[in-house]
Amino acid sequence: MKRPVFLQLVLPIVLVILSFSSGVMAKEKILWVKWKLVPEYIEDGEFANQGYLDKFLADTIKRFPEYAHSTEFQSISRLDRSWDSGNVCTVHLWLGYWPDKILYSKPYGFTPRFGIVTQRDSELAKRYADKESVSLKALLDDTDFQVGMLPLMIQGTDNSRYPQLKSTLLARMNNGNIKEFSNSRNEMSVEYLDRGRVDYIIRQRITHYTELKIKKRPDQYRFYYLDEGMTYKQVAAACSNTKLGHTVIEKFNSLMGDELFEAYLNYRQEWDTDNKVYEKVYRDYFIHNQPNPFVVE
Repeated sequence: MKRPVFLQLVLPIVLVILSFSSGVMAKEKILWVKWKLVPEYIEDGEFANQGYLDKFLADTIKRFPEYAHSTEFQSISRLDRSWDSGNVCTVHLWLGYWPDKILYSKPYGFTPRFGIVTQRDSELAKRYADKESVSLKALLDDTDFQVGMLPLMIQGTDNSRYPQLKSTLLARMNNGNIKEFSNSRNEMSVEYLDRGRVDYIIRQRITHYTELKIKKRPDQYRFYYLDEGMTYKQVAAACSNTKLGHTVIEKFNSLMGDELFEAYLNYRQEWDTDNKVYEKVYRDYFIHNQPNPFVVE
């Protein structure tokens, strides 16, 4: 029996729509976790979504069209629980965290050494006026200057927010001149200096100058590198230790090469424009394959 003309016309269209819908529904989901830390991710304001990891993550998502993607800001403690969902990834994480829960890609970047920031007219700045680098050990052991920092250890883990400085700080936590502060931004701010709560804060150069740029603050501060922790700690993408995670990490590794390295470096240097030392170390290590004993896991 012949089908009505109407069905002959409509049925193929319906089948195409169902096929397309089925394909969309079949896509596995990846939740990409971000955290509130500029200039890695910038949540709102004039520079929203212009952080260097905002851009790098957007590039990464485009390379995985076979998945349905979503992003979410999470705290470290929340992320600790989220890995168990099985479909969670982050595009940028220090090596060595959550070894029983996650898989890492090959490293593609690193974070630089930490430094300190103090007000330009402070007693600390006057004492070290002719220095570009200072010793954290000496500051903690031989002076009464108060330092502000995030909690050294991530609660419930053996992981530190200051991995290169962990041993130096851990041995001196009872000195009486270390103050730990918790906040939702996961970073220290020059506001702690302006309000007189501490004499100096620990942070990275890129984070410090980004705060001044975003908040349009005058540069009335001195940044010093630290003599301790003179290493570059590697970062990589990471996913839940599941079949999905294995597949994503395997593909991410296949994308590794000069194009990816250049993209990451260029996005980062938009926020750290004068840091030529970092740029040279990065290019030599990742692009020119030159060994460097100061690049560590």
